[in-house]
Amino acid sequence: MSESSGLQLQRWLHPKFWGMWLFFGFLRIVTFLPLRVIESIGAFLGWLVYRLVPSRRRVTRINIQQAYPEYKEDEIKKLIKASYKSLGISIFEMALAWWASRDYLRKHCTVEGMEHLEAELAKGKGVIMLTGHFSTLEIGGILLALYTPLNAVYKKAHNPMFNTFMHFYRNKHLQKAIPNTSVRDFIKGLRNGTATWYAPDQDFTENIVFAPFLGGIAGTLTSTAKMAEMTGASVVPFYPQRLENGKGYKLVILPALENFPSGDQCEDATRVNQAIEEMVRKNPEQYAWIHKRFKTQPEGRPSIY
Repeated sequence: MSESSGLQLQRWLHPKFWGMWLFFGFLRIVTFLPLRVIESIGAFLGWLVYRLVPSRRRVTRINIQQAYPEYKEDEIKKLIKASYKSLGISIFEMALAWWASRDYLRKHCTVEGMEHLEAELAKGKGVIMLTGHFSTLEIGGILLALYTPLNAVYKKAHNPMFNTFMHFYRNKHLQKAIPNTSVRDFIKGLRNGTATWYAPDQDFTENIVFAPFLGGIAGTLTSTAKMAEMTGASVVPFYPQRLENGKGYKLVILPALENFPSGDQCEDATRVNQAIEEMVRKNPEQYAWIHKRFKTQPEGRPSIY
């Protein structure tokens, strides 16, 4: 199948999609620039978003204040600005993930803790690669796929054209990109012994329990433990880290969660949140603080937003 047929480009030639074409064209051109220049352009874009979208800046502040109550005002502002800089860079990292050569990406990536993943895969069962919504998630998943066959579970984008491109390029570089509604494919991949990228740290209203996370209480999906129990898969936390000054990326793979799942949904959800929180604490500037993670709360407890 050619790239054009895979994307069904004729569907997107209507004038209402021309803005998206310009956006994708600009991203494609930027991928030819040095990594340090790409990051500078991304940082400027992040600054623009910071200045132009005060409502999301407010959400970011609330999340950070809750997670770091000991921070003084100058520390809060510094982390907010750093997170927006990281957010802007992530737009162009998406383009690198889609269009840069695998040799280019491998040249700019190192891996720490690969032995943890290899040990779990050697057991002949699947591995849930537990991570969070870091700004590096798009390129991080593609980088991980350079070192091991990888499926990835994702939430569909609202824009249909963007979703088509995203699904196509993820499928091009991964074993399979699995919509989060396709539970059967998630299970099938794990039972086939494939590592599967999974980030459950967003706000959902179904199949959740409430558990501590980053200084608050978050509705937490029970699916991580359920999938591990159904398939015998291990849960291996990992996060991708963008290095400073255009020096590339590091994938940090941590030891598998021990004695997981426990059979207690609340305890398991807490352990998942603790694993993600540990990664956030090590790399706070690159976490997606802009998301309303604590919007859904237990009955009688108001949202912090």
